[in-house]
Amino acid sequence: MLFAGCLDIPDKPNTESQLESIDVVVLQAGKEDSTLLKIRPNDSSEVRVVVYPRQYRKQLSFQWSRVIGDSSYVLGEGSEYTIAPNTDRDKIPNELQVMDEAGNSLKKDFEIFVNMEPILSSTTIPANEDTLYGNTHTAFLFKWKSYDNDSFDDGKLEHTLIIDGVYHPVGRLTEIRQSGFNEGQHSFQVIVFDTFGDSDTLAPMTFYVVDTLGGMQ
Repeated sequence: MLFAGCLDIPDKPNTESQLESIDVVVLQAGKEDSTLLKIRPNDSSEVRVVVYPRQYRKQLSFQWSRVIGDSSYVLGEGSEYTIAPNTDRDKIPNELQVMDEAGNSLKKDFEIFVNMEPILSSTTIPANEDTLYGNTHTAFLFKWKSYDNDSFDDGKLEHTLIIDGVYHPVGRLTEIRQSGFNEGQHSFQVIVFDTFGDSDTLAPMTFYVVDTLGGMQ
């Protein structure tokens, strides 16, 4: 469980209200993420606490920590914590402690994922403006290379091959053979996705098919 209970925030003597929720969100490049808590390593970002009802926020204090094994390291205090570009992952908080004026406290565990976007190599088969020789029965090779520097995405990249405007999801394959091409100009493109939905798109490539077999197999 992330919460052991709710903090009691006194409004007035003899009355009592409860804090309904405390959430952690990340903000990067003007976009807020409250679900995946995903950031890019090369840009600065902020971790923020969202309190509901909001009027209780000023009555609370917040402490951001990094928990590694049995050890906990305080990184900062306040309702926001800034993560500088290329910050070491041990300096990114994964625990928030919330305290009220009466000395009550609770802790919320969370995980911020530092995700680098996948990359497609510009080297492909066929290369841009290549001429291929065959006919509609010839299975031409399409091959590309993608990679990701995130260890949790290793071998898990998904691809979509676009041929003449038609999308072909091919999963984790990085090469296929395809036939059925008439003589003339054609196009293809590749999109790669990682497990977080981040992607890279190869610029459209053009290739030409020349029928040297007169339609024969």
